[in-house]
Amino acid sequence: MEKPVAKTNSEKLYAVLAELPEFTNNFFYFGSANRSVLTKLNYALDLRYFFEYAVNFYSYFPDKSVKELSLDDLKMITAVDIDNFVSWMTENQHLKDKTLARRRTSISVLFEYLINTERKLEYNPVSGSSSIKIDLPETVTYLTFDEQNVLLDCIKNGTGLTKKQQAYHEKYKERDLAIVFLFLDTGLRVSELQALDVDDVVIFENPYHPEKNECYVNALRKGHKRSNNTSKVYFSDESKDYLRAYLDSREMKGEKFKEGTPLFITLEGTRLSIREIQQMLKKYVKASLNRSDISVHKLRSSFAMEFYKHEKNILVLQQRMGHKSMAATNIYARASDKEEAVKESRNWRNKQDK
Repeated sequence: MEKPVAKTNSEKLYAVLAELPEFTNNFFYFGSANRSVLTKLNYALDLRYFFEYAVNFYSYFPDKSVKELSLDDLKMITAVDIDNFVSWMTENQHLKDKTLARRRTSISVLFEYLINTERKLEYNPVSGSSSIKIDLPETVTYLTFDEQNVLLDCIKNGTGLTKKQQAYHEKYKERDLAIVFLFLDTGLRVSELQALDVDDVVIFENPYHPEKNECYVNALRKGHKRSNNTSKVYFSDESKDYLRAYLDSREMKGEKFKEGTPLFITLEGTRLSIREIQQMLKKYVKASLNRSDISVHKLRSSFAMEFYKHEKNILVLQQRMGHKSMAATNIYARASDKEEAVKESRNWRNKQDK
């Protein structure tokens, strides 16, 4: 029996859109054109969830289905209705504040589009409802430089791997070392790294003016996928050495690189999937550090925390992380500063004598 083919995010989006009221069509086709498919899918799921609640709990819509809702129906929704919706999710669904806030935002974005772009509504009930405060994390899970070195030693030398894992280690280690170090060196997201091609790697060396040397990858960063505008993500000389060693090993096996050749591949020559990258890292983290809390995203956090500790430049960190909002970058700066302050307070009693 053949396995059913998994639906793409685009297919999932179209399926959900077919269930939504007609007045949402322009919002998805035009109003959110610069959003990724995944973001639009999340909007669609959140709106379907809200409209299902509306037809079941608001007295304004007797015997109406979600698909039958109109703009006139939307005009009847009040700020109190939005608060009741949030309260219902809290009490009956036990959702996290982050999820509650996202669903509330999805509703607000639709209302703002219908007010400001289509000029078909005059009031956004979400703006008058109670806001949801999301507590930012006080700490960040990450690997220190020492822990990173233990992980890298495992990849380089197979330290801690089982005999079965070591049997295949030589085939993978140059690739895996280049991947993991590039994560730790740049803070790339897994989707950004996985999508890289060989011709996205730029290494420029000037033997007469080393200060003019440049090493970077042209990465399509989150938030820019619609425009297809790539960004230069710089990497260090050590990353350069690992990438060169990996690419040289492929050329020695007779591979010819052409435009669009994936940077990181399986033994069969296909592009390494995000899941395969995640599973690869999980194996090395388990063998070297015996931890289960370090994901690929935590390597990104590891870069951010160690970079800020040593550079103390939050603006550069924001750019290197590809954050649109400084608030996202501040999480790392605040956690790093707090960690440092706690360590420095160790001899707080001695300060009383000064």
